[in-house]
Amino acid sequence: MKKIYTLVLALVLFLPATYSQKGLSLGLNGAFISSTILNQNTWGNGHEYDYKPTFSGSYGFDIGYNFTDHIGIYSGYWFTDLGQNYDDQYEHVPWERDIQLKYHMVPVMLKFTGSQSRVNFIGGIGVLFAMLKEANQIWTRDGEDWNNEENLGAKDVTSRFESSDIILNFELGARIIIIDNLYLDASLNLGYGLKDINVKEWQIPDSKDEYKASNNAYGGIKLGIAYVLFGK
Repeated sequence: MKKIYTLVLALVLFLPATYSQKGLSLGLNGAFISSTILNQNTWGNGHEYDYKPTFSGSYGFDIGYNFTDHIGIYSGYWFTDLGQNYDDQYEHVPWERDIQLKYHMVPVMLKFTGSQSRVNFIGGIGVLFAMLKEANQIWTRDGEDWNNEENLGAKDVTSRFESSDIILNFELGARIIIIDNLYLDASLNLGYGLKDINVKEWQIPDSKDEYKASNNAYGGIKLGIAYVLFGK
């Protein structure tokens, strides 16, 4: 019986099929993200902290149109958290700082599909137009909230970051046809922000009296499920 189940699974996954992917598709997606902010900005505090692994998530909906079984475009609306966590020790005192940036994103992506088989390659390239809705900070010294006269340790820091970013996005993965017109995408997504995320007033030089632009970057696993409407 086990051999029969194995044979059936192999037939379902690997035998050629004739599923068309042309037409309009609607779907939902979710992603697990590891994010970072390249070039730390501590707003003149005089110290830079060690980077901690920073994990967040994203979810939203997609709308796409395939001109052929292999090439299409898609957009949608995503709710995505980015940012960076830090920690370090100075004079035997632990410091921690967490930055969380909440974006609403509109993707404009060109997507490639490898074949019409039940399991096939997908790839994509495009940009995400990111709109900052909220920026929060937790800055502690020895476990207690830290601040100073310049209010560097404020919790709401939305005004210190640019209201928008343009993120170059790459996508690589697999598409699995579940049934006619219904498919699941699993892909690795990599993104890099093209703009300095710090507003001009908070572009403060570091301890070496240098200022370097801060940029969003991330990598993550995205899962999406979609249904082809009006397909051929």
